[in-house]
Amino acid sequence: MKRLLFIVLVSLSLFSCKEDKTTPNVQRHNSELIPEIDALDKLLIDDPNNPNLLFQRAMVFYKNEGYQEAVEDASKAISIDSSNIDYHHLLADAHFDSYKSKKAVDVLENCLDLFPRSTSTQLKLSEYYLILKQYEKSIQLAGTLLEREPTNADGFFLMGMNYRANGDIDRAKNSFQATIENDPDQIDAWILLGKMYDEEKNPKALDYYNGALAADPNNSLAKHSKAYFLQNNGDIPGAQQLYDEIILSDRRYIQAPINSGVLYLEEENFEKSKTQFNIVIENQPQNALGHYYRGLANQGLGLIDAAKEDFQNSINLDPTDQRVRKAIETISKLK
Repeated sequence: MKRLLFIVLVSLSLFSCKEDKTTPNVQRHNSELIPEIDALDKLLIDDPNNPNLLFQRAMVFYKNEGYQEAVEDASKAISIDSSNIDYHHLLADAHFDSYKSKKAVDVLENCLDLFPRSTSTQLKLSEYYLILKQYEKSIQLAGTLLEREPTNADGFFLMGMNYRANGDIDRAKNSFQATIENDPDQIDAWILLGKMYDEEKNPKALDYYNGALAADPNNSLAKHSKAYFLQNNGDIPGAQQLYDEIILSDRRYIQAPINSGVLYLEEENFEKSKTQFNIVIENQPQNALGHYYRGLANQGLGLIDAAKEDFQNSINLDPTDQRVRKAIETISKLK
């Protein structure tokens, strides 16, 4: 379920093999920057039809976004040995991530014909259908899997994601509940249950956020979800404590200092607010909101020139934000 953390993948020409991939001097995607490629090229010169070596090279290309090269190597590996499911899955992923979703689905459907009881293939294909909004196919495939494996937590999770996408919240809740009953470590299911109950203003949401943290006490998304629930229900100190924990453990999790900084702004604690937005800008200099909110903090501190600079940076990064234009108009009258 690597692709399914609040799934936001876009939907995704058959490749044409014009070069000899066993020749190490051919120019390819970042090949000169990938030492593993050179080593595998040399091995393949002596053993050009070794499917495992081709698969290994395809994996290196794929991890470095060389999707066309990954397609070519994985395809050749399959033509030599079609019995390895991993070869088919990598070929599908390379197509999918290069925006060729139909080819990716075709690969997995063919793989499922070869291995009709492959759990991993059924899950991956059901996931692809879900991402492509082919919900009936995704549900049918996940349902077929659950008939054979009635305790498969990933199957229930996929059912829940489909039901949620279709607005069938009750069935989604039931599916996610079954997910965590069969695998209490499924963090995403805990968080999604919390979110759905939270959307209903049901305090039961907190139980699910706590369940997520019980499964993984260091999970930043689980902490953030609980913190957001707390701030929306009046427990600002509790929310700030969780945001501080996230910032200490993962300063790149930008939403934590943003939320924390906004809360400090609302309390007119401008110094602490500025500190939080400094963290945002240090990690994401192009974050327009970070500059805007730091501008408000600087304005609150009486640092008008610094505030003007922040607002100008913000509007340069996002000319559509009317809040920033209004802030610039307001501050221009102060000095």
